[in-house]
Amino acid sequence: MTAIVLFDLGNVIATFDPAPRLLELGRRSGLESSEVERRLATDDFWRDTDRGVYSAAEMHERICALLGCKFSREELLRLQALAFSVRQEVVRIAEEISARKRVGILTNNAPLLRDALPEHLPALVRVFSPILFSFQFGHTKPERELFDAVASDLALTPAEIFFIDDQPSHVQAAREAGWEAVGFESVAQLRHALAERGFCHDAAPPGAPA
Repeated sequence: MTAIVLFDLGNVIATFDPAPRLLELGRRSGLESSEVERRLATDDFWRDTDRGVYSAAEMHERICALLGCKFSREELLRLQALAFSVRQEVVRIAEEISARKRVGILTNNAPLLRDALPEHLPALVRVFSPILFSFQFGHTKPERELFDAVASDLALTPAEIFFIDDQPSHVQAAREAGWEAVGFESVAQLRHALAERGFCHDAAPPGAPA
């Protein structure tokens, strides 16, 4: 029996668009967005942050060094969150499920984003628990080690975990780890898939905002 429903963050719970973040980093550092993106790709920086190679403080220091500009911690937390726009419809689905099951997040992301959530994406902290980041486990989706470590951390069998992700390779990896998983295509498709399993209603409640 399913004990928890885990949602991916980027392009499931929230749309992900790094352009506003890159634009603002560029504005502050006097660089074009393309140059900001190039510099932050140095030595696989973003990949390594998702793997936990850097702490939040080390990320802060490294971003300042790569861009040649001093940012406050508060600025960087705001800019981490700036790339995400929460889909309120998905949050409402999660709230509905939470009456029956635990709902959480499993995301490939870094320490600075986790630290940004309470102030800049508070709806996520309010609705989802636990919120699990790849950096905490030293692996990223779709690596099998991540799925095994998460199941162990939750003290659940793989069959007790239901997972939603927009990346087919992540969905497949979750299934290979013994989780039940579905791909995210649209809010309507997700609601229908969850309703089929009795987690929520197949249509939004009457009067709910679109």
